[in-house]
Amino acid sequence: MSKQVVLLAIKSLIDDNKQPTLALVKGKLSTRQPMPIVIEALNAYKRDPSIIETLSPLQPTLSPSKSPSLEKRVDDLESQVALLLRRLSQLEAKD
Repeated sequence: MSKQVVLLAIKSLIDDNKQPTLALVKGKLSTRQPMPIVIEALNAYKRDPSIIETLSPLQPTLSPSKSPSLEKRVDDLESQVALLLRRLSQLEAKD
């Protein structure tokens, strides 16, 4: 299943007229995939480019609706930065 998700990302890149590379494929994935699976799928595509023609175009794992919204992610990151700044201030005050 994971390999199919990676192959769908490769197909998406091909549809955008981009040559799939490891970096582009990883960037296209909406969920984290183990590096060996990404490499295996990319190598499988390079050996036989027709492998992506048989994939079904709709896969729920690639839908962006499962990932947190951009606003939520920004809020989470801002909270983490604020926490880190407080901790840094505490460490500097001890010196």
